Amino acid sequence: MLDIDLVTILAEIINFLVLAAALYFLLFKPSIKRINQHSAEKEALLANARSKNRQAEQKLAEIEERLSAIDAEIESRLEEAYQQAKDESSSLLDITQKEAEKILSEADNEAAKRQQHEIEELQEKLVDTILDISSQILQKTTPKLTHDNLVKEINTEIWDLGKSDMRQVRNIRDSLADQKPTVYVTTAKTLSPEQQRLLVRTFSALADKNISMEIDVDPELVAGLRARIGDLIVENTLAMELNELKSEVVNALEESVDVEE
Repeated sequence: MLDIDLVTILAEIINFLVLAAALYFLLFKPSIKRINQHSAEKEALLANARSKNRQAEQKLAEIEERLSAIDAEIESRLEEAYQQAKDESSSLLDITQKEAEKILSEADNEAAKRQQHEIEELQEKLVDTILDISSQILQKTTPKLTHDNLVKEINTEIWDLGKSDMRQVRNIRDSLADQKPTVYVTTAKTLSPEQQRLLVRTFSALADKNISMEIDVDPELVAGLRARIGDLIVENTLAMELNELKSEVVNALEESVDVEE
């Protein structure tokens, strides 16, 4: 028959329970508590992480919104800058075009002036050449009678001066009051003694005193003479008429050019 020691078994059971209670209170319960604490901390950390994640997502959304706004602003600024540059370019182009048109207009005017000046010079040279040739021909072909008639005409002109302008005659006489007057005569051809005496009498009457006369011969006058006494200069020569004809021809040519333009 099996011999069972109940006391020993009971003692073992009590020891086991005591050990189990000791393990529970000393090891298992603190472990559970620590596990629960760790779990709570993990939950707190997880909640904090979720909160920070939401905050990060919110910040990211704000950043994306700001970036989108910045992109829109940059695009607006670029468009504004492009439009401004386009306007400035158009304005600069207009100014450049106007300046170019002004320069071209000035160049055209300058060219027209230069051309007109060259035409006038050519006309003047042409007229001078024609008159020089005419003068040379007249010097060789003009009869002495023409010269004599011109001398008579100037003599008559001086005599008539006393009738038409006595005031000028008095002024001439006053300017010659304190000196013996000299008449400087330039003649196209040699004067005859009779012509010289005639001129001396005429100018003596004009000065109201005896005069002396100096005579030079200049064939370029063609016919007639030029005389100077004091401030009075009188001339009746074919060269003078040729010069007057030159002015008329030049004026006629200029008017012709103006009409053609």
